[in-house]
Amino acid sequence: MNIGLDPVDDANEKNISRMKKLISTLMVALGAAPVAAQAPGKIETINSKSIRFTMPTVATDDLKFVMPTAETFRGAPQFHEDEWAQVEFFPSTRLAEVQRRLVEYKAFEQSHRGPHGWTDIYARRLSRSPVVGGTAAVEELASKVHGSRLPSPILTTSSKPLGQVEGGFSIRLNEKVHLYGLADRAGINVLAAILDRGADDTALTSAFLALRKSKEVILVDWRSQMVLVGSTSSGSLEVWRP
Repeated sequence: MNIGLDPVDDANEKNISRMKKLISTLMVALGAAPVAAQAPGKIETINSKSIRFTMPTVATDDLKFVMPTAETFRGAPQFHEDEWAQVEFFPSTRLAEVQRRLVEYKAFEQSHRGPHGWTDIYARRLSRSPVVGGTAAVEELASKVHGSRLPSPILTTSSKPLGQVEGGFSIRLNEKVHLYGLADRAGINVLAAILDRGADDTALTSAFLALRKSKEVILVDWRSQMVLVGSTSSGSLEVWRP
């Protein structure tokens, strides 16, 4: 007779294993643990002009990171740092500013695009102000979009985790779609969305429409160079592109 782990226990074991591996890597990255000795090798130089970027634009928010605990690790979305705020909400009052940025970005992206990436990257430096105001903004948002509150996201690079975003939050819309951002006493100053591969954007569209019922917001997809500005009486979405 084979005796195996209960499915719930097995899932917990996997979560604990993943968390231990993440914390171990973070301790090395933060200087709290020794780095393994590297084998000697040959150091070569390359022409910096030959380097190509795999992403045409990134946000430049000043993020700070903390070590996740067992509680804050569980359920926290994990994604690459370059994905931060690639799809994000702004108050509708900033539409003209966002449109100017998209026109500028479109010209930049086209001029730096090559067959194997981009020769330069468009760094988005934007001032931040509350998208949803108030001390209970995150709870209010979760209620409006019928989502589940989760811990702050954990960001990574291609080689290591950076840590859990300090002052952040996440809201689960479904298994593959999450809202996330930064919040303080004034409210939610960064409100963005992350869609896992294969995700249906219906959940995000529904969240946008639900939020617009009480908050005048727009939804920007920087890489797709488009803005959802509203909806018609027939339910069609109004989209602006540069």
